[in-house]
Order: sequence, then C-alpha cells, then structure tokens
Amino acid sequence: MKKSVIAIGIIAILGYVSSSWYTGNVIKNNIDNKIEQITQKIDNDQDEFSIVIEYSDYQQSIFSTNLHLTVKVIPKSFSWLIEDTKTLFNDDITIHHGPFPIIALSEGRFTPQMAWIEYAMSEALSPELWQLAGNQPFITAKLGMSYQENLTIKLDNKALNLVDSDSNNNSEILKFINGSLEVSDGNINIEVNKDLSDLYAQVDIDKFIYKNFSKPQITLQKFNLSAYPNLDKTEINYNINADKIALVARDSYIKTHIMFDNIKYQGDILHKTGTTIPNIHTEIDKITLENAYSDPVSDDKKFIINNLTVDLENTFNPINNTVDGLLKANAKSVLLGLPNLGSVSLDLSYQNIPASMLSNNYDNTDFNDEQTSLNSQISLNKFHFKNTIGEVNANAFVALSGLRSKLERFIINIDNIDSLKLNVDVPFYVLAYCSAQLETQNEETLTTEQIENEYLSIKSMVKDEFSKIPLFTFEKNNIEGIYSEVDYSKDKQEAMLNGQMLPQQDFLQKVFEDN
Repeated sequence: MKKSVIAIGIIAILGYVSSSWYTGNVIKNNIDNKIEQITQKIDNDQDEFSIVIEYSDYQQSIFSTNLHLTVKVIPKSFSWLIEDTKTLFNDDITIHHGPFPIIALSEGRFTPQMAWIEYAMSEALSPELWQLAGNQPFITAKLGMSYQENLTIKLDNKALNLVDSDSNNNSEILKFINGSLEVSDGNINIEVNKDLSDLYAQVDIDKFIYKNFSKPQITLQKFNLSAYPNLDKTEINYNINADKIALVARDSYIKTHIMFDNIKYQGDILHKTGTTIPNIHTEIDKITLENAYSDPVSDDKKFIINNLTVDLENTFNPINNTVDGLLKANAKSVLLGLPNLGSVSLDLSYQNIPASMLSNNYDNTDFNDEQTSLNSQISLNKFHFKNTIGEVNANAFVALSGLRSKLERFIINIDNIDSLKLNVDVPFYVLAYCSAQLETQNEETLTTEQIENEYLSIKSMVKDEFSKIPLFTFEKNNIEGIYSEVDYSKDKQEAMLNGQMLPQQDFLQKVFEDN
C-alpha cells in the first residue's frame, strides 16, 4: 500500500514537472506572436503613438522563465511637445509556468493557470522612485493567464509626491513626466476573458494630481471605479464615484478648467456586433467651468451647474440595428457669474433610431442602403426653463420614414415627415431677464430699467428675424413672446397651425414652400 502511494506521488510529481516544462515551451513558442498582437492592437486603437515591446536574456527553466522586458512609446505626429522615444518599462520579470504556479495558489487561484507573473519595481530601475516610495517598490504587479487566455491583473502603487519632494530639477522622473505628480496608495484589479465579454474591474485611489507643463492637468479625489458583466454577459455594468474630478486644458493664452464635485455615475455598455450602446445614470452636485488667464478665478468668471442628474436608457433591436431610448436631464440651478439664471430640465425619447447615430464605431456594411428603410420617431416630451420672472416650455414630436442612409445623415424633407407636433411657449420677459443677467454677471439683482431695455431689444430682434416664418406668432393671452402650435399628419386632410385649421396642402405650402 505504501509503495503504491509513493508510486502515485512520484507519477504526480513527474506529471507536474513535465506539464510545467511543456507550458514553458508553449510560452516560448508563442511570445513573439502575442507581442505582435498587442502592439498591433494598441497602434490601431489610437493615432498618438506607436508602442515597441522587446525582450532579451530569455532563460527558461522547468518551473519559470526569466527575461528582460522593455516597453517604449514613439510619437506618431508632432502633437507631442517633446518629440522623442519614452521608455515606459525596462526591467527583469519572471514568468511562472502552469498548470499550478505557487504564487497563483497563494492568491487563491486553484484552477489551472498557463502563466503567472509577479513583479516588483527594482531599486536599480529607479533609485529615485525607490527612495520616494519609502525605500520599497513603487509599483508591484501580478498578472495571470489561464489556458483559455483569461487575464488576471493586479497592480498596486505606493504614495508619491513629486510636488514638494526634495528631487532636483534634473531628476529623470521629472523629465519623464514633464510636470509634477502627487498620488496616494492605489490599486487596480482586473479580470477579463479573451473576447472582453466577461470583465471585472476595481480601481481605488484617494488622490491623483498630475500637472503637465504642456498637456491637460488631471485631478482625482476619492476615486472609485468598478465594472462587472450582467447575467447573460451582453452588458458591462460600471460605477464611478468620486469626490472630485478636475481637468485643465492650457493653450498659449488661457486655461480652461472644468471641475466635477461629488459624482455618482452608473452605467452599462451593451455590446453587440459592430456597435456599443450606452445606458447611464449620473448625479453631480456641482460642475464648474472657468476660462482664466491667471489664477485664482473670481466668482463672476465662473459658469456653474448645480445638482445635475442625467438618465440615458437604450434598448437595442438586433433585427435592424436600431435603438429605442430616452434621455432625461435636470439641473437645479445654472449660474453665470453671480446671478442664478434658473433651473432647466429636458425629457427626450426616440424609437427606431439607427444605432450609428449613437455610436461612432458602428459598421452598417451589412445593410443595403438603397433597400433598407426605417420608421423613426423622436419626441421632445418636455423642455422646461424657469427663472425668477417666468417659464419657458416646449415639446415636439416628429415621425419620419425613409431610407436608412438618408436618415443617418439627417437628410429630411416634407416627404420624410409622417407626423409633426410642436408647442413652443417663450415669453419675451423671461428671455429679457436672462439676457440682462448675462450682461451684468457681477450683479445679483437687476433694475427694472435693465430688464425693460433687454425686453425691447429682444422683441425687436425676434420680430425682425421670425416675422416671415408662419410657424411662429408673437402674442398669447396678451403676453408677448415666441409661440407656436402645430399638429400635422400626412394621413389627415387638415392640419392645425397656431389655432387655425388649414387644408393639408395649404398648410404645406404656407409652412414649407413659402419660405
């Protein structure tokens, strides 16, 4: 009995050794092909740079392979200020062979793994980073690949401060980043299968502040991202939460700041052949936009949106690659300078819209545009703006039919319109009050004279521009403004225009042909 157990143990050990050696050979025979696939994928997905991945000192043993890996980026165009090759990685790595690498087992991976890489940035690679990270590796990483080519990626970084550090101006790090960087401890965990349909991701970082002397600046505070697939693996759900996200774009004369405070972003991406359709729910406490020649920016130079919510819901129809959906947005207040311009809300829905209108990467080559037709509908259920003096309201509906190719390019004429409904209610005094606020951004209150001057100016301008357009009238219930009420259907003999019933032909001539 003991001999049989020993024999089984010996056979198991020999089997593991041989399978590990075999896996090492598989890795060696495929490494060049994999590097080529990665570089082609990165190069094809963007136009900014080319990537070069090289390895040397390849040494294979039974249970692991050691090699030196170098990753460089080369600018493709003159969009970079410094036109030179940058080395992103240049260090030794060890690849542990499957089927059961010890370090994978220590991570709780009990399923067979083809390869598992454990990496810690060495002191020799960057003594300065080693010192700034507290005399320890600034970055540690673990990467595993199963025999089905599913990937596991774990990346951790130590806190780093290149703003108030003792690094001198000639340091290699400062030259590389061309600016300053302040980052807290952070970690990234990703698990993804070969076709990207099964993705799990988690990113946590308390602080990330990057200031580049020529490129946009980025700030993240209390940033968290998570992603995971839905039950049938057709969508990737993701959540983003952050106390603050700020971006700064700079040119020769002016800096543009955009800041988001207290963000909650939930969404999913619906993956289908050739198209990606988003669904999102967003809550943002505050958005601030500033254009400044110098810091700090005074309050009267800021554009602020408070308590913004956005909902975008889409349902994809794979039969004809169209989308049904809705868009709802609401902002509690909008400020330009000191005055509060008012609140605004939008409610929009649509049916049978070509998917290409919502996705830039949609490929419609499967459809013959000369034969494929659509019946699309777009409904502005509600547009509402309210300020201290009154309200603006509008709603509209249009049903369209025609060739897919023409609708995608917004080629629309009366023959495409099956139904049209329109209601517009815009009092001049509401516009005048808003216009007066824009003219006096550093004042919280307006005088009657300021409002009246804007009222007369807007009234004169609108009537000059719109008086010959029969869709609009300029008085309703003894209140002057811009008004419209339309109800037209191709299958009805009459149409309504601003309270007047007209024969369909007279309506078409009056609205579409006279102008």
